[in-house]
Amino acid sequence: MESKEHWNYRVLIVDDEAGIHSDFKDMLNPNRRWTLTGPLAETFLDKVPENRTVFLPNFELLHATSGEEAQDIICTAKASNRPIAVAYIDVRMPPGIDGVEAIRRIRQVEKDVELVIMTAYTDKPLPEIVRDMKLLNKLLYIRKPFAPEEVQQITLSLVERWNIEQELGKKQQQIVTDHQRLKTVLDSTADAIGMFDDEGHLLFANQHYQHLFDLTEDQLRRMSSDELQARTQARFQMPKLSQSGEETRSENLENMVEEIRKPSQSEPRLFYRSITPVRNNQGDSAGNVVSYRDMSKEVEIQQTKTEMLRFRTERETVHSFGGIVGESQVMQQMFMLLQHAAGSDITVLISGESGTGKELVAGAIHANSPRKAGPFITVNCAAIPETLIESELFGHEQGAFTGATTKRIGKFEQANRGTIFFDEIGDMQWVLQSKLLRVLQERQIQRVGGTADIPVDIRVLTATNQDLEAAVEAGTFREDLFYRIAAFPIAIPPLRDRREDIPLLADHFLKKYAEKVKKSIKAISADTLRLLMQYNFRGNVRQLENIIERAVLLETTELLQSSNLSPQILSMISSQPISSSLDSTGILPFEEVERQILIHALKVMNNNITKAAQALKIDRSTLHRKMKLYKLSVSN
Repeated sequence: MESKEHWNYRVLIVDDEAGIHSDFKDMLNPNRRWTLTGPLAETFLDKVPENRTVFLPNFELLHATSGEEAQDIICTAKASNRPIAVAYIDVRMPPGIDGVEAIRRIRQVEKDVELVIMTAYTDKPLPEIVRDMKLLNKLLYIRKPFAPEEVQQITLSLVERWNIEQELGKKQQQIVTDHQRLKTVLDSTADAIGMFDDEGHLLFANQHYQHLFDLTEDQLRRMSSDELQARTQARFQMPKLSQSGEETRSENLENMVEEIRKPSQSEPRLFYRSITPVRNNQGDSAGNVVSYRDMSKEVEIQQTKTEMLRFRTERETVHSFGGIVGESQVMQQMFMLLQHAAGSDITVLISGESGTGKELVAGAIHANSPRKAGPFITVNCAAIPETLIESELFGHEQGAFTGATTKRIGKFEQANRGTIFFDEIGDMQWVLQSKLLRVLQERQIQRVGGTADIPVDIRVLTATNQDLEAAVEAGTFREDLFYRIAAFPIAIPPLRDRREDIPLLADHFLKKYAEKVKKSIKAISADTLRLLMQYNFRGNVRQLENIIERAVLLETTELLQSSNLSPQILSMISSQPISSSLDSTGILPFEEVERQILIHALKVMNNNITKAAQALKIDRSTLHRKMKLYKLSVSN
């Protein structure tokens, strides 16, 4: 129970006679000693002296001389969250509305106030005075003239009742809120949960429990314990694990139940049933909680997860990381760095030429990080106008500047608990560089026009196609910010430095766009692949993707022909075939095409591995690895 020090002792006296107000001031004077009589002495005071002489609490008296004024005071008190606990109202208050009408108007505004009618009528009971039975709730009356002790005890009693009812109302509301929260939590679980009393009657069933038994909660509650048990037996049976050859890791096989198969089901479902006793504060039994968990669904999900993990591991180990394709040595080294970066919150600087896939790398780091469930927000520092970039990043408060009619949440707040990626970080303004540095150091921001520090939980990734170290020396990029964002640098090699990835990438884009436009293009011709391998892709992977997309749109056969490549490739690269065994109409597997290219390079360079690697523009170690893969030797 809340301390009485914080109770509401506000009392309103409504009477047109000044003497009545004066009497109340005297009768409810907290500095006046008075004698408490009767059972109220033990009821309303914690400690009463033997002579029962005590001081009144510090009542706060408010006064009104008319019903209209009383109504205004009640409205003002409610609006200011300082309600009146008790109001004494005279029945007759000429001119204007009488006491009964004043009560009616007050009840429309404040239903909780304790009301006491003051009347000089001695021969009429309260119902006859009021004549409106709806107004009799929480309504007392006393006859004039009244004894001070009567007013004192009534006031003290009603003030206590008002405060206790308010506290009980708050607790009742809290119980309702807690019950609704608990119901929401239980409904959101995947388990079917029901609560029963000691006699086996249902007290509560979440939505999954109702669906499992095909009944509403009200229908389940109306059933006896025997009916509920019969319903359960009709729904479930003990599983025949030995006959089916199934194995379970459950230590309590007696808790496994199998749903009796319906005609529409191909397989029955297996459930794990859990019965948990509920005890009260004294430790006595208060019922049970019964839950059913669909184990068949979990097994299916686990099998799917295992298969996806196996497939992902296989693909990432050999060819890719998070959708980035490559089997060259430099890409394998980069994949290793990406794996290390993804497992932490370290700030990463991704560098590389345009078209190498810097944003794809940033997205892969986020998708494989512990923050993958959070947002991934991209900021192109070169694309946002200088006048808007600060508002874009930090947001702004309403009225922060002309046109800021509403509050705006910036990119930093949008990325909270996720990752924010700054593309083309080298183009960021100097003044914003210092603000970004502050965010990286303090993990707090301020909206434009605001003063409050807002904490943000973010992981920062950056990318650039510029030489930031040169920019630092030139004074266009902050040195302290550079060292902060370059904690873990990752350089993406241009496509010309990993030509051995071109067949894999070309095949990847071929399948992607052939499926998109619904064309049955099976492979890339040897002549087309030779041209792609020799072309110097200044636009890197993005240019290769565009070239393949265009060629797929133009192709009318099941083999991607060189004639459908872009004009710049056809005009710059000789179409002389590598070997007579490679004609432009044959369909060869990519492995065979690559093998033929290696054989041709070794033959032209007289089996000099170093020169052959240089001609192919790949590492010598890569050529060795490819020769071992295809079982080639310098004598081939």
